[in-house]
Amino acid sequence: MIPALRLLRSDMKLVGRDSMLFFYLLAPLFLMSALKFGVPAADKALAIYFQFNLSEYYGLITAVSLLLVSLILGCMCGYMMLDERDDHLIQYFAVTPLSRSGYLVCRLATAVILSVVYDAILLLVAAPESVSTAQVLCLVPMAALEAPVIALFLVAFAANKVEGLALSKGASLIVAIPAAAWFIPPPLKYGLGIFPPFWIYEILRRSYEEGPWGALLLTLTGLCVHLLAVYVMLRRFLRRQD
Repeated sequence: MIPALRLLRSDMKLVGRDSMLFFYLLAPLFLMSALKFGVPAADKALAIYFQFNLSEYYGLITAVSLLLVSLILGCMCGYMMLDERDDHLIQYFAVTPLSRSGYLVCRLATAVILSVVYDAILLLVAAPESVSTAQVLCLVPMAALEAPVIALFLVAFAANKVEGLALSKGASLIVAIPAAAWFIPPPLKYGLGIFPPFWIYEILRRSYEEGPWGALLLTLTGLCVHLLAVYVMLRRFLRRQD
């Protein structure tokens, strides 16, 4: 516990010194402000000038916002891990009481906890339409797991922080591609189910139609896909470290 607290304290100092990491920590709050105040204003303007009803896509907008929060936090965690790998700190942590496994748990747990907090606030306070408690309980665990998936994706495939910055753009496409499922009819859209974000879109789109048992099935399926993605990325990262 003490080594983990020391790592957390050093992380707080690092974020305070690094303007980019500090921005990543605040960016979800800016996104929530835009979601809370900008989307309703845009809806009114589009209805007046173009007779377009944006409220039909509030679920899609909420899903994209959730995933952007996880993308931001996952990239922040991934960049920190890339910096530490470049400075050979991961090898150092491996021979300290923290150990390599403890280091990974601390890094990924931090991303998950921050995502849980931000995602819950987004759904309960900033979402453009009301979200039920059941939906929050279904969505937050999956959205939170997106952050370690993104972080591990960066450190598993990027050789350094410069490559990590480039790969983060690819990660944003992985998050955005399943949004197409909002417009693709079944059963074709289930081909996108291999992408973890698909299940977040699906819960916001269908949870009211499916009832409690259908929503539970969607949630369990989505969690399994996310956990599988974490496992695959973790194995890839560990092979690269070895």
